[in-house]
Amino acid sequence: MLTSNKSGSAPSKPVSMKTGLLLVGCLVLSTLAFSQYRNVILLLGCEVLERDFGGGSGGRPMPDARCGGGFVAVAFHVQTGEYFNQAWLDCAPMRSDGSLGEERRTTARTGPAGGRTVHDAQCSPGTVLRGLRGRTGASIDEAIGECSSLREVGDRGDRSDFDDRRGRNRQTEMTNPVSIPRPGGRAAEAECPPGAVVVGFRSRGGEWMDHLSILCSEVQRTY
Repeated sequence: MLTSNKSGSAPSKPVSMKTGLLLVGCLVLSTLAFSQYRNVILLLGCEVLERDFGGGSGGRPMPDARCGGGFVAVAFHVQTGEYFNQAWLDCAPMRSDGSLGEERRTTARTGPAGGRTVHDAQCSPGTVLRGLRGRTGASIDEAIGECSSLREVGDRGDRSDFDDRRGRNRQTEMTNPVSIPRPGGRAAEAECPPGAVVVGFRSRGGEWMDHLSILCSEVQRTY
């Protein structure tokens, strides 16, 4: 049944579907923007920094062992004979909230072919590789991974978590050591800068691996 408009005012027009969708879209964008403003978002930078671990001066450049874009190192492997021959990494995707995805990708190998025994060094769940400690001489004698929580690495602005003298995270964990049969050499160390994580290895070699470096990328904070 039809009714008249007794007040004399013009009847209200229904909101068009197009207008409604625009309003919903604006609401969604505002909500996302507000959410990102309140919460820190972590992104992996594109720039790669090299940090020298040590070894001899011989050999020729070998292809890098590199994680793919957005992936960070969570473990490494070394194939040895009498000396280090090849090294490679396991990498996990870095999520924007500082957690790690379940997918794992293995890099190509760096270093000359050879050796027979494969050694594995794994960071604990939720942590990422930040550096190496060990011993080097004319080649690599021993390597031990330094691992830290990815969220702590990203929260590098809170200096209470870091050593005042060196900027090292106090909650660093170590992997098991990887050594040649008769290790010698001198103490060696390579660390990513505060706020950065390992994304690759770089080496020089001939008959065996002569020299090793780590490759690092910065964990950047956005809001």
